[in-house]
Amino acid sequence: MTAALTPVGDPLTAPFWEAARRGRLVIQRCGDCGALRWPPLAGCPECRSREATWDEVDPQGTIWSFVVYHRGFAAELKDQIPYTVVMVQLDAGPYLVGRLIEDGRKPVIGDRVTVGFAEIDGVPSVRWRTTRSTDPEKSKDGENSNGKA
Repeated sequence: MTAALTPVGDPLTAPFWEAARRGRLVIQRCGDCGALRWPPLAGCPECRSREATWDEVDPQGTIWSFVVYHRGFAAELKDQIPYTVVMVQLDAGPYLVGRLIEDGRKPVIGDRVTVGFAEIDGVPSVRWRTTRSTDPEKSKDGENSNGKA
């Protein structure tokens, strides 16, 4: 991974990346009104407070949207094609984007996922793994009730 694809040493996001290195998911919380926010901001969009903390949140959520890339977003990703990027609504509320770890079946909007982190060239990267589907037509092994995936 080149420097162009790594998070910049931004003091605003540094607590997120430090926690990710330890395998923890943290989200910025307003120190006054308590609202969670992602991406991190210098001020709260709810109450305009400049006070903030970083709180560990449940690392699970639901796939809200996804895209499968058949062209590399950057030249460095060419050998990883195709790859899937998902937008996940965390159980805590905010949305977070990251790569989906492929498990052999196509992602479905509403699938439950849990976060993990992969360190690539010393930089943590968000990775989501499907845990189960919220679709009642799907069984625990990801097949439809008629036996077809």
